[in-house]
Amino acid sequence: MNNQLSEEKLNRLLLALSPIAKHIAAGNMPDQDALKEILFSIGVETKEWAIEEVESWTKILQKTSTVATDDEKAAIAKELQDRGVPEASAILAVEAAIPPPLKVKPQNIDFGCLKPDEGANATLEVTGKLVKVTVHNNRLKVTLLDRGSGNSLVKVMLLGGSAGESLQDSVVLQGEKGELRVPVRVQWEKEPPKLQYCPRCRRKSLFWNRYDKKFECLNSDCKEPPRLQTCPVCTERSLFWNHYDKKFECLNLKCQVEGPYLDKDKLVRPQGRRYHGSH
Repeated sequence: MNNQLSEEKLNRLLLALSPIAKHIAAGNMPDQDALKEILFSIGVETKEWAIEEVESWTKILQKTSTVATDDEKAAIAKELQDRGVPEASAILAVEAAIPPPLKVKPQNIDFGCLKPDEGANATLEVTGKLVKVTVHNNRLKVTLLDRGSGNSLVKVMLLGGSAGESLQDSVVLQGEKGELRVPVRVQWEKEPPKLQYCPRCRRKSLFWNRYDKKFECLNSDCKEPPRLQTCPVCTERSLFWNHYDKKFECLNLKCQVEGPYLDKDKLVRPQGRRYHGSH
């Protein structure tokens, strides 16, 4: 209490409390040069007594970075009051120096559906003191770019995934008080359908539409699909008459029998052996 400044000097310095608190809240601890700039901005000469006093205030307000309870805030405010700072000014300075909670835009990352092996990138804009960024999935890579004044950019790079693979993870943003999780989602397309030769257009453009339960030709010039019959071997509606080769062929990949007659005993595998038994 005995080393308090005179009331006249103290009143001249009080305007420095707010900018000092804002520096601390943003995670930028003001050094002596920064404190001199603050004094200059409020019209106070950078004399030794003034610099020593604002340095003392800075050290006291630094404790707000770990404050967790109202009692702890009151204790810090009491330290300022012990140096002659009015109660209201001390309380306001403590509240202003507490780091704000993290805020992030966007709040989630949805890369949508990508082609196999395709990667992607995204950027997170973070407001508040960001201490650390972590991810758990090895397909995600993050880079932190600190822009100062409590604002940061987080570059998120997604490495390519396999066909049919999906990913659900989070980018964890760790602040001085608490953390934020940004969900990340992505799906990679499945492999394209396996194509067979169309008996009508003779191109490898025929596939089995598993949703509509029918064969379709991807060749736009081939308008009419082959007329299918029930295969006597696999009992699927997948047998057609190949009028080019003059034989029946089954389009069922698990069957694939063929022959000139619609007779189970006459239909054979492409390798030459007959079909013996049901699927």
